[in-house]
Amino acid sequence: MAVLREPNIDALIDYLKNSVFFIVSFWVLNQVAYFFAVQKGLSAFYPPSGFAMFLVYYLGPRYLPVHFLAILAGGLPQRDLLNYNIDMLVPDLRQFIIYAAAGLILRKVTKGGDVFQSGFLYSAIAASIVTAMLSSIFFNLDIDEPLSSYSLAWVASTSPFFVGNLTGAVFILPLFMLFVHARKTGMGRLKSDVLCEFFATDRMLALFFVFALAFTFVSLGGVSQGFSNYYYFLIIPMIWASVKWGLCPGLVYVFLGNLFAFFLYITYDQSGYTSLEGQVIFCVSVISSIFIGLAHKEKTTLYMQSMYDELTGLPNMRLFKDISHSMIASASRKGNSGALLFVDIDGFKPINDDLGHQAGDHLLRQIADRLKNCLRGSDIVARVGGDEFVIQLDDIKSNNGAETVALNVIDNVSRPFYCNGAMATVGASVGIAIYPQHGDDMETLIGKADEAMYSAKRSGKNVFRLAQT
Repeated sequence: MAVLREPNIDALIDYLKNSVFFIVSFWVLNQVAYFFAVQKGLSAFYPPSGFAMFLVYYLGPRYLPVHFLAILAGGLPQRDLLNYNIDMLVPDLRQFIIYAAAGLILRKVTKGGDVFQSGFLYSAIAASIVTAMLSSIFFNLDIDEPLSSYSLAWVASTSPFFVGNLTGAVFILPLFMLFVHARKTGMGRLKSDVLCEFFATDRMLALFFVFALAFTFVSLGGVSQGFSNYYYFLIIPMIWASVKWGLCPGLVYVFLGNLFAFFLYITYDQSGYTSLEGQVIFCVSVISSIFIGLAHKEKTTLYMQSMYDELTGLPNMRLFKDISHSMIASASRKGNSGALLFVDIDGFKPINDDLGHQAGDHLLRQIADRLKNCLRGSDIVARVGGDEFVIQLDDIKSNNGAETVALNVIDNVSRPFYCNGAMATVGASVGIAIYPQHGDDMETLIGKADEAMYSAKRSGKNVFRLAQT
């Protein structure tokens, strides 16, 4: 006998919420396209189709009926749905098929990956170009007397439509990324990120500079056609933000700068520029910002991988050596003392073997956090490898200062940890070498501290020992 299941109410509510968001956002973006119309039936950019493509990518094929319903409702109140006929249905179906298929293909190709990764962004740009091109070709089919695909007149008739659709998709891409980020992290985290990333004094000044340039160039274009070429200089400061601060801040400045320029263009009817110029700048600046931002991100990632321990986020030995050399040189010039502590975690291997490597990794991350909390801002801790760490203390007044830190490390590491729901207890054996008492270079100090650490282990573990002179 079949068992009847109750419908998943939460899933249904979630579907309805997403559907309402899909339809309402499509309608709002359609009104934006109407606002930026440069002539009858043609907008400076048309963002709703691109956003629908990205939503189909993000939400999946279950929302294809919602996508078509959004297309039908998107033209209200300008569209007369009471007299809907086959002539209106055909272009709607074309739009639906092109952008729904693109969203599903994008979902398949990128496997639903992170929207901030290069795989999605490169694929999204390619999808935006292809869908704009296909839409333009089919747009020509709706003309009463279709033009030859090889004629200049055909190119002239379809180019504005192509650029408008491409600009719309490029326009909506940063907003879609913001939407996904808000869905994953919550509005509280989004507000925090926005405040930290974009409201620093230097970044607000940069944004004000972009707005000032946009106002100046658009105003000059209204005075004389001869000033129109200056409009392209607006690309430079917008792309510079990506070079300076990376992908996300760069996209924000490009988006706001272009939107402000378009607003001035439409509002004040600055005829010194064609809409094509604004569209080209919009597309070039956003796409360039993405490429530069991804290169900046890759460079940062490579630096982090080469200088920081992937598991704990602590400096690795390469970075530690660079900082240690600088700290010793500074102490030598000032006549100060320093200390190097070698820390080995007692009892880590049994926990790693019994609870598994995942629990062991989690334990190491917790230990790293506790070690950082034992230090001042001027000190540094690095992971040597396995369950070994090294600490350098800057400007200690006496050996007692290093011994106090060692006792603090032992006390903090010895407190219970929780790994995968199980309580675990470890200890720490610490060896101490003092600069310049036990050596005047980092290699010597590490060697002396290592020997002292093994002496601590031989003494019963969970203690510290000072290096022998």
